[in-house]
Amino acid sequence: MKVLITHSYYLNLDPKELRAGKPYPPLAPLSLAAWLEREPGVSVAVHDVMFDRGPEALAERVAAEKPDVFILYDDDFNFLTKMCLENMREAVFSVMGQIPACPLMLAHGSDAADQAALYLEKGFHYVVHRNAEGIILNMLRSFAEHCDPEALRESPGLSYFANGQVFQTPQTLKNLPLEEAPLPAWGKIDLAPYRRLWTSRHGYFSLNVATAHGCPYRCNWCAKPLYGRSYKALSPEKAAREFAFLAGELKADHLWVTDDIFALKPGWISEFADHLAAAGVRIPYKCQNRADLITPENARELARSGCREVWLGVESGSQKILDAMDKDEDLDTIRRATALLKENGIQVGFFLQYGYPGEEFADIRATLRLLRECLPEHIGISVSYPLKDTPFYERVKQELGEKQNWRDSGDLAVMFKSPYHPDFYRALHQYTHHYFGFISLLRRQPLGKRLRRLAAQYRHIPGMLKYRRLMQAYL
Repeated sequence: MKVLITHSYYLNLDPKELRAGKPYPPLAPLSLAAWLEREPGVSVAVHDVMFDRGPEALAERVAAEKPDVFILYDDDFNFLTKMCLENMREAVFSVMGQIPACPLMLAHGSDAADQAALYLEKGFHYVVHRNAEGIILNMLRSFAEHCDPEALRESPGLSYFANGQVFQTPQTLKNLPLEEAPLPAWGKIDLAPYRRLWTSRHGYFSLNVATAHGCPYRCNWCAKPLYGRSYKALSPEKAAREFAFLAGELKADHLWVTDDIFALKPGWISEFADHLAAAGVRIPYKCQNRADLITPENARELARSGCREVWLGVESGSQKILDAMDKDEDLDTIRRATALLKENGIQVGFFLQYGYPGEEFADIRATLRLLRECLPEHIGISVSYPLKDTPFYERVKQELGEKQNWRDSGDLAVMFKSPYHPDFYRALHQYTHHYFGFISLLRRQPLGKRLRRLAAQYRHIPGMLKYRRLMQAYL
């Protein structure tokens, strides 16, 4: 049985990320490929569309290889695919319009789950929902036996067409055991374009790695399309072996840990650091965490394990907004966590989110004050985005108009009723970046970096003035 796996994220269709020049390989398709390779009689190929100019290359490959099974499989833990970008959906549908029908065609991902009817109309036999690896593994075993797509309709966690209607089967299958998971099938794609872009733009090569699945916290805007509120982590020993493989065999200079929350289990990070030290592995990495998990001991152990950058889901400098989001954190905790990380030589990134219902200009100013107080090294800014199957989405879905997805990650449209015009938030996004560049002069830093930041003020000061005027116009 010939299986061809692909994904929907085309870097060239996302101008913001193309400018950033920090693409990561499609980890979920590579992980699925590694599971399927264990199956007797299954031949697996992966087509990585990341650097394709458009959908033609994938269409040509499908036509040439004529796989028995074609699988569109998106990363569930990647915010770029969680957002269900319209550009990527259109590229997938273009491919479907150019290729001959394969005996079995499956789609999995946030957008496919949200828009199951559209994907089925375009020719996919099934949309596979949560716990997808185990479901697909069982489906292929059954398909190898019966060679009939309709014989798979009793599988759990599927959407399919029957009698002109979309049916969805109950989700009953548990995830495949994370500790038994093979290494992602890195050899299935070409890493050279990634390495070239990273090294030419940033001077180092970064790869992605997952050490855990899921998140137990209840932030009401955050989608958990695959793992729900469960949390499963690799053993510290296995995670350290994977770090060693990426640093040694794949020659990565840096790693991004994709976990929603890294090293959540008590004592995990200390054991992980011990295993890395025993293996002689020292590779810098960045991860995501919660401020209330950053204790003095955890900060020290993160640094000992090689962590150089921690991103915190700060979201807002207003306690009122944090409470509305069900963040279960307070501003003093964010301040303490930032200080602890910096004391241990770890750079801090703040994820910020504007436009949450109830946010007023005073709350926006509170966010800017928090930036000035904490002086993180990095920021990422978005506006609130209603993701299906979240309490936030249910709250605002009656306010959504025809536009319910962004075209690309730089769209920044507010798609529900908000107190300010959508262009206000686009101006606020730019203003915040310039303001952040301006206040970076206040940070302790080497003289050379300070001089470079001082020289950059020729952009930041006029930028602040320009976008502040635009914001005031919309206010």
